[in-house]
Amino acid sequence: MKKILITGVNGFIGHSAAVYFGKEYEVHGMDISTEYRGGGEKITYYQCNMSGSPAELSMIVTGVQPDVILHCAGSANVGASVVNPMADLDGNLHSLYQLLIALRSIEKKPKIIFMSSAAVYGNTEELPIRETTAPAPISPYGLHKLMCEQLCHYYNEVHGYRIRSIRIFSAYGSGLRKQLLWDIYQKYQSTDAIRLFGTGEESRDYIHVSDIMQAISCILAYDGPEEIFNVANGEDVSIRSLAHAYAKTLGEPETIVTFNGETKAGDPKNVRADISLLKSIGYKKRMELADGVRDYVTWVKEQG
Repeated sequence: MKKILITGVNGFIGHSAAVYFGKEYEVHGMDISTEYRGGGEKITYYQCNMSGSPAELSMIVTGVQPDVILHCAGSANVGASVVNPMADLDGNLHSLYQLLIALRSIEKKPKIIFMSSAAVYGNTEELPIRETTAPAPISPYGLHKLMCEQLCHYYNEVHGYRIRSIRIFSAYGSGLRKQLLWDIYQKYQSTDAIRLFGTGEESRDYIHVSDIMQAISCILAYDGPEEIFNVANGEDVSIRSLAHAYAKTLGEPETIVTFNGETKAGDPKNVRADISLLKSIGYKKRMELADGVRDYVTWVKEQG
């Protein structure tokens, strides 16, 4: 059986990948925590600080000899990157560089998927956003993800690797303990109201984590020249409509949702991806947003 190494396996996307790809691969995962925080999945786990010495990483990749690497590790908080950009640089660019240096210790060149972000595009006025749209990040997080993509391209060109960078738009799903869907429930639970930033007319292109896994499968099977893929559904959904759907799922009226008119630093206004490339290699949306929100609310209620 082929082997897959998942970095950041305790994170939202990393854990989802361990579950999803466990049917097809022998799963090896690494994270900074002392133990794997998933369920009963069969996984070989390694504790590793990817920003530390590459010698530790070299020992792991030499032992595993992975056929596929999903690099899910890294910082993933736009607001935190504005407050502490050096920590974000370390968590994203430095950890990726350490992994790529460690891979020199093995002859095999695995397929690698780097989890990038739509944040590389910034607040572009061009909609839909294509992979060819000029990047213009407006946060340290977006800038560092773009630098990571450039590093991946360098390793492809100079060292002969097969790295694909996937620009994930607004990921959501059960298990995500941050960002909008999580914040809405925390506010509702503590105040019986949903008070949000912005005007409500801001829009995002949401994709359920199960569909991200499907997209990754399509990209792993792809053998063409493209290195950059938008991973989204090509749909712009306003924050207001999402919050209203959330309130309805909670059994509450839309009037519990209000907006303060303020914009967070680093947040774009409107986002919608062009996913023609992803569709051309077999991707089809399976999780409708209403169903995904309903599943998320069921899960978050169980968290207490």
